[in-house]
Amino acid sequence: MKDGNSTLSMNSKPAQYCLNRPRKNLEWIHSRLSHYVSKLTDPNWDFVLDFGCGTGDVTKNILLPHCLNVTKLFAVDIQPAFVEFARETFSDERIEYMVLDITQKTPPQWAKMFDKVFAFYSFHYVKDIRKFLEVLWGILKPGGYFLSLGIASSPQFSVWLEMSKKEEWKQYFIGLEKYIPFTHMSNDYFTEIKKVGEKCGFVTLAVTSSLKSVTFDSEKQFLDFYEATLPEEIVKQIPVEDFDRFLKEYGKELKKNQVTKNADGTVTVQISVLEICLQSKSSR
Repeated sequence: MKDGNSTLSMNSKPAQYCLNRPRKNLEWIHSRLSHYVSKLTDPNWDFVLDFGCGTGDVTKNILLPHCLNVTKLFAVDIQPAFVEFARETFSDERIEYMVLDITQKTPPQWAKMFDKVFAFYSFHYVKDIRKFLEVLWGILKPGGYFLSLGIASSPQFSVWLEMSKKEEWKQYFIGLEKYIPFTHMSNDYFTEIKKVGEKCGFVTLAVTSSLKSVTFDSEKQFLDFYEATLPEEIVKQIPVEDFDRFLKEYGKELKKNQVTKNADGTVTVQISVLEICLQSKSSR
């Protein structure tokens, strides 16, 4: 677990997270990635970075096929359990998985090395946007691209805030603000991202948000997935004998927030997704 302005960790249950991730999320990533890649004018794909690679399934199955003639695809995450799972489950000779928080330290040889940097469902874990974009500008080649596809707002964050007010559970949610994306609380994050991006040496090509319905095959898949996204710092504090009761209440709160249980047994969740595409300038 990192603190301060670093990126943050989710509960270390990589197999559970990977198994229960809804197919629609993966289909959306594939669709939007294809859309943006077709518009990138820089043809170079020598060195590519996947920031917050998680379980590695998106890295190998969705991103890698777009990386034509790639020399090396570096895939980094701060969670050792997730990186280990990615190495074991989604390995490829062109991918190098690493435990690394780039907001804290980057290898010196990475300076102006990358043609493209991608972030899939990981940008919302960044707490210091300016520092993150400054790091990106330092590792991207002039004219290189940063593309983020992920969450702006999701019911899980509202539920965490609600659980933090409950007398029985609030002691475990101290410091929760670290885990709530600023995009979940702000109505004008478009302006902020563009402004900070410009100051850090980027041209803004896109900052857009839209509502998206995500459907889980069953209520169990829905609950298992959102259990896997609970911050590890919270989960590890809850006594073992109280954890099942906590999960039951957590599930009840989840089902109250923009969640629909359908007649066929599937569960649909409404989330707000965020697309960011920036191009690095040669100077700031």
